[in-house]
Amino acid sequence: INISLTVSPVYDDKGTLVGGSKICRDITNQVKTNRERSMLAAIVDSTEDGIISKDLAGIIQTWNRGATKIFGYTAEEMVGKSIEALIPPEMPEEEPLLLAKLKRGERIDLYETIRVRKDGERIDVALSVSPIRDATGNIIGASKIVRDITKHKRLKDENDMLQAQLLNVEETSRLKSSFISTVSHEIRAPLGGI
Repeated sequence: INISLTVSPVYDDKGTLVGGSKICRDITNQVKTNRERSMLAAIVDSTEDGIISKDLAGIIQTWNRGATKIFGYTAEEMVGKSIEALIPPEMPEEEPLLLAKLKRGERIDLYETIRVRKDGERIDVALSVSPIRDATGNIIGASKIVRDITKHKRLKDENDMLQAQLLNVEETSRLKSSFISTVSHEIRAPLGGI
């Protein structure tokens, strides 16, 4: 077990040291909790995904390195600001809808949307948003995990376009073969057509 130990000297009437007094407290749970918190903090800090927490008014409370990498803003620039700074102006209804779901205790899993970086670039992101509850179970905010899927979506769009082109080539080839077969048959059997 982990303990906290306090040792105090014990003196007699004449001021001579005659012993010691020890107070021992079991701090095993506290040490375990601190270790778990440190581990979680290290995970949040080292992930490539943006992890952002906000209160129920949409004000950013925490911002990790992943969020800085994705959006270009530092934690100092964003903590205390509205999350709406990241939302395109033409999508004003999105944040109130997300907050309403959170206030009802609902999770939002892999919601794809658009966000705006510090440099103004629009990026495709996938969001997972979970309510944060206090010790009594009341919802006090939200935890947001953000993944930049811009490259993934571009590759998917390019792949879809390539698939469509291949299908078009296959259809063209099939029609060409059918036409050649029909013409070939008509040339070999001209009286059949008449």
